[in-house]
Amino acid sequence: MVAATVLFILARIMGKKQISQLTFFDYIVGISIGSVAGTMSVQKDITILDGVSSMIIWSLFPIVFYYISKNSIIGRRLLRGKPSILIQNGKIIESNLKRERFTIDDLLEELRNTGVFNIQDVEFAILETSGKLSLLKKASKQAVTVSQMQIPEEYQGLCANIIIDGNIMKDNLNLLNLTEQWVLNELKKNNVSSIKDILLASVDTNGKLHIDYKNKDPKIFDVLS
Repeated sequence: MVAATVLFILARIMGKKQISQLTFFDYIVGISIGSVAGTMSVQKDITILDGVSSMIIWSLFPIVFYYISKNSIIGRRLLRGKPSILIQNGKIIESNLKRERFTIDDLLEELRNTGVFNIQDVEFAILETSGKLSLLKKASKQAVTVSQMQIPEEYQGLCANIIIDGNIMKDNLNLLNLTEQWVLNELKKNNVSSIKDILLASVDTNGKLHIDYKNKDPKIFDVLS
């Protein structure tokens, strides 16, 4: 009962944050305080004073770090990190993917979760410090819709990934009734000598091939704080 009461009070003092807003350090602190509270509840050799003291000490860390972050840009970047641009103007920033331990599959899944099924629709995709992916769609893909303009709607299905991390997705080629030779011919047209040089290649419903190359990141327009 004491542990639960103290836990509730400390949670109120530390402030209200949604789970999606928690930083990695907030997550660790939460686990640690919960662990102390759980241990207090089941182990009789730990006194209430020791348990409550430990919980208070742990709860002080995010409060102290908040004031450090509030008053210092350098402190904020050290403690919270900074957002990372994963896509810029429809191009994947491979170096940032590696730094954030993100795979191509992770990125594609996050895009689908936000309703984006074609990388070419994305102007910027930014991985926030909370781990949430923020998107800015290209101007042509937002605001006015085809229904508002009263023009016939064009079907847009899923983009089929045919190369991921230098590996041909044979099952996807079969579904598209395409061959590996077709892939090699298309790559040759784009002056690509080896499949291993491809980070991601996909085909849209119009048969247009989009290619992201390995180790060829564009200059990153990083104006994030």
